[in-house]
Amino acid sequence: LISSISSQLMLFALCESMDEAMSIADAIVSDCDASSDNLVEHVAALLAEYFEDQVTYEQAVNITRSAIGLTSTPLTPSSDGANETREQMEHNNESDEEASLSLSDNEEYITEGECELCEREIKLTRHHLVPKSTWKKIRQRIQTASNAMAENNTNKARIVLGDVLFAEIPHDILNDPSLSKGFLNKTCDLCRPCHTQVHTLHDEMVLAEKYPTVEKLLEDEEIVKFAKWANKQKCGKYSLSR
Repeated sequence: LISSISSQLMLFALCESMDEAMSIADAIVSDCDASSDNLVEHVAALLAEYFEDQVTYEQAVNITRSAIGLTSTPLTPSSDGANETREQMEHNNESDEEASLSLSDNEEYITEGECELCEREIKLTRHHLVPKSTWKKIRQRIQTASNAMAENNTNKARIVLGDVLFAEIPHDILNDPSLSKGFLNKTCDLCRPCHTQVHTLHDEMVLAEKYPTVEKLLEDEEIVKFAKWANKQKCGKYSLSR
């Protein structure tokens, strides 16, 4: 059902990537009882709520009915949009396994508590605010910036790191780059749907450069939109252990 819903979301260009569509479909399905007689209505209501500016409830019903193999009145995406979306689906299907591997070091649930984005009490995963895959490049930038600071060239250091990292990295690290391990190891606790959405919206270098703190993540409109929506959903399979 998750795969079918995500395919429909991509077909009608409601998501920019299959990863994004899968994360939204997963959150929706986890909030539903697949055996319920009201499955179509429940899924459609959640779709209409999430995509409130893009689809009507009636369109959401059609998307849902198509996803679960029932007869529905088809929506009609533009031919250009449909062709582009199918190309995206083919490309993203090929890279699904690669995308899932990028989260492999965070797959295990580490604890139960409050997600730092959607604020639900739920099973939690660990998100590295500066993803491990970027550490080598970020260390090199820190060293270059440190050299610039030693020459009293603050502007060069800011350019090398970017405004966000320059502001967030403690300046004692720029004085002594060997202290960078603590900064690079900073993590936050996220539920699986929010964690997946973060990695769906931004590649790992962008996360390192622009979103190295929870506060920065919460400045992203798309992340906040998803978190607010997720906050209203049941935890489903991610519910706390009884």
